Amino acid sequence: MGERRAPLADAAKVVTSGLLFWGGAQLATTVLGRSETATVAVQAAIAEWGAGTMGIAWSDPLRPTPSGQAIRARIAYGLGIGFAVAAVVIGTALVTRAAAVERATPSVSPLVIGLIVGALAAVRDELLLRGFPLRATRSLVGTPAAIAVCGGAAAAARLGLDGVLTVGIVAEALRGIALGVLWVWDRGAWIPVAANVAWTWTTGPITHGGLFDLRFATEVDASAPALAVLSIVAGAAFVWVARRTADGTRR
Repeated sequence: MGERRAPLADAAKVVTSGLLFWGGAQLATTVLGRSETATVAVQAAIAEWGAGTMGIAWSDPLRPTPSGQAIRARIAYGLGIGFAVAAVVIGTALVTRAAAVERATPSVSPLVIGLIVGALAAVRDELLLRGFPLRATRSLVGTPAAIAVCGGAAAAARLGLDGVLTVGIVAEALRGIALGVLWVWDRGAWIPVAANVAWTWTTGPITHGGLFDLRFATEVDASAPALAVLSIVAGAAFVWVARRTADGTRR
């Protein structure tokens, strides 16, 4: 993503391009709304196209091209982070009785389809809701503020889906902040995309009939355990970024 300070004109160009590509992704929902898999596939392709035009890279272009082994390691880190956070939320929900496990017959099909859809959606969201805000604002307002913008972008996208203010919007903002920090740590998209996939897959298909059925009083991302865990994770991640910025160190 580079560390150079972009001029205001460049930032304005990135913002305009990003909004156009986001609009294109939303148009795909209208055109292909009956097929979720086709919709997210087209949206992911639009996001990848847009990322290329805006200079949003999967790996730091200022570093040597990573090997396949290095990329696999980054994916493994991301999956581990996403699964770990989701597991803490689920464990907390069970311990506090905010959720209960219902009997369910494990099914492979929802798991496979859910993984494919989750991966495509993660590519779309990470490139457009984290990569784009960071590319547009980081060099102008600094890393901590750019991370906050990631949270705001995630909340705005969720508001567009819900149509009304919900607790889930707060949780999505917190998740956006945490994933934005992963972009800074990774200097690219591999770790945050993998973390996003793991979280979505675990809190979705796996716990909604794929392996077992976990019943919350509300949606999992609007539950008290999710808000508590995401607040801690996002807060700690944001403090880490702020301290590194204050120390003048970079990763």
